[in-house]
Amino acid sequence: MYIRRSWIFIFIVLALAAGGYYYYTNVVNGAAVSAQNGTTSRAQGTTTSSATDQSDSATVAIQPATALLSEVSAAGNIALVSQQEVAPTVSGAIKTVDVKVGDTVEEGDTLLTIETVQLERAVKRAELDMEAKRNALDQLTDPATESEVAVAQANLTSAQQNLADVLDGPSADEVAAARANLASAWAKYNELEAGPSQEELTQLSANMKKAEVALAEARRAYDQIAWRNDTGMTSQAADLQDATIDYESAKAAYDESVAAADQSEVQSAIGSARSAQVTLDNLLNSPTEAEIATAQAQVADAESSLADLMDGPTESETRDAEIALEQSLVDLEEAYNNLAAATLVAPSAGTVIAIDANVGERVSEGATLVTLADTSQLELTIQVAELDLPQLAIDQSATVEIDALSGQQFSGVITHIAPSSESDSGVVYYPVTIRLTDSDLSKVRAGMTAVATIQNTETAAQDSWLVPTTAIQTQNNQSIVMVARGQETVPVNVTPGAVQGEWTLVQSPDLQAGDQVVGSVSTYLDSNSGFGRGPGGGGPPPGN
Repeated sequence: MYIRRSWIFIFIVLALAAGGYYYYTNVVNGAAVSAQNGTTSRAQGTTTSSATDQSDSATVAIQPATALLSEVSAAGNIALVSQQEVAPTVSGAIKTVDVKVGDTVEEGDTLLTIETVQLERAVKRAELDMEAKRNALDQLTDPATESEVAVAQANLTSAQQNLADVLDGPSADEVAAARANLASAWAKYNELEAGPSQEELTQLSANMKKAEVALAEARRAYDQIAWRNDTGMTSQAADLQDATIDYESAKAAYDESVAAADQSEVQSAIGSARSAQVTLDNLLNSPTEAEIATAQAQVADAESSLADLMDGPTESETRDAEIALEQSLVDLEEAYNNLAAATLVAPSAGTVIAIDANVGERVSEGATLVTLADTSQLELTIQVAELDLPQLAIDQSATVEIDALSGQQFSGVITHIAPSSESDSGVVYYPVTIRLTDSDLSKVRAGMTAVATIQNTETAAQDSWLVPTTAIQTQNNQSIVMVARGQETVPVNVTPGAVQGEWTLVQSPDLQAGDQVVGSVSTYLDSNSGFGRGPGGGGPPPGN
């Protein structure tokens, strides 16, 4: 029993010792260690706590402002300075693709071609239209020939004679002829309605009987020699054929005479009679006002045509013809340009980095088919903290190191500093573009990860320090930081300056190198760069 109690006592002592060690290493020392390693711990927010309470809070070493001003270093990705998207100005089917990705081309080199059948037809139509407009202008401006004037004069004479005839009205012969035509038309109609006379029927019947008798006699004569082998060559056969024809003709004439009149013939006869009546009425009522007006208009047209030939075109007519010709020339030039545009050429020298075209595929006007770039012109865009920005300037030199090309350094200059900022987790950055200036960039590719380092030229103001932003408090309208001095924390007056996320630039003659202030940060300054890396940036170095 005694041994058992001893083991229990020893176990309790060991447990207490382990707990004390854990508390010391993880709570007391851990707060300071976490601050050094970038783990966030909050500072006490009041200034009335005791020195003992303040000393228990996490502290962070202040940094000299020279850590900010030594250099700026940030990461980014290599990119092409510019690229050209080449698109056709005409639509059609792809005929040939003459390049592939990676090819180097010179200005004017053929990239691809588009089918030209429709474009060639458009050129031909435009050429014909232009030729027609040019001929029209030439005809308009050329002086009239003697033959053209003679024709115009003859047309005028004819129109004048026609007007005189219209005004004189119809002649007696014209009226008599019209009356005769009317009488003949009605006579034909009456004959159709009445049919043949008795005398005509008797004569037609007699003719048919006579032909019938002749046919019978010819048949008897033929029958007498019908046994012969040459009957077809005999006169009896010829007589029989003639008699048959005569009989059929006589019978047809008789049958037609006794048959009722055909209604189509009757209607035709009526139509002819009515037309003859209209003709006669028009002659008797002429000239009408409409006839006189028409004849006068024909004379006026003939006079105008002759005058136009003699006077030549007006200024307005000439200008209209010239405008029509100019428009046709514009259309022709456009057709030529479209035909030339079917061959897509490189607008400048460069490397083919993308092709979106296949033979036979139809493409639309303005669609990007080939992308070119000058792969020797490269740049890098980095994010620079606002506190570092005043130390940068256009044309300032930079050193660029590329992850994929370890051990090599490239030169560059700042070509652009963004006028507006970007923000990431409360930290403000400005995009800065650096152009690589080395003559040999053959191994550098767009998209490679790179780090740019820019040496700052400015010096920090006297008594300038970097402190955690959370360390700055206000006491009696005065900004202070709580500095750990020995076993106590004491307030030190500071004048805050620019703020960069978790760090603030302050001035104070009472701060000293190595001072620890009550506060917390989650990012630290890199000893070789400016303010902390956000997306592609650097950060303040931790204290020693």
